[in-house]
Amino acid sequence: MYVVSTMGSGDLGRELDIDAVIESLEAEFGIESTRQSGSMVTIRLEPGGPALTLYRTGTYQIRGTDSRETLFEANEDLLDALRSVGVEFSNPDFEQNNAVFLENFDTDIQLESLALHLGLENVEYDPEQFPGVIYRPPAVGTVNLIVSSGKTIISGTTQEEVAERSSEHLREQLSARST
Repeated sequence: MYVVSTMGSGDLGRELDIDAVIESLEAEFGIESTRQSGSMVTIRLEPGGPALTLYRTGTYQIRGTDSRETLFEANEDLLDALRSVGVEFSNPDFEQNNAVFLENFDTDIQLESLALHLGLENVEYDPEQFPGVIYRPPAVGTVNLIVSSGKTIISGTTQEEVAERSSEHLREQLSARST
């Protein structure tokens, strides 16, 4: 199992003039920005780097890092960039909100029979809408997206131990179904 992506959010504790901040960042760093509305914009400080979404309210999100460490490094890079263009703030709150883990069971999975085995109260499965089983293990608190190739995406936690429990639970369910 490994981390595919992490997400975190922070708050600068002040409102931002999004247009002025983005103009300064573009001039200073040559970044590209994607404006979703007048009150939010997504930037990347480096090509292929994490996506940094800034909101007029001063809150922000960071997505697309492959570990907790790189998530917090991306946060420091963003804060340094904002400071360098004159944005003032003190001690912004920042926390990791989610991680996405990938596990490969190295076996093909019959999704319809798995959905029945796992219990329809814990599963969403509509192959006409989406070619995977969405499973919420009742005792774990995660969400598993299971595809027929034997891979599962696990989300809903930031802790690898919880993702491991979710993976082990699903592995046990797959074994019980095949015996």
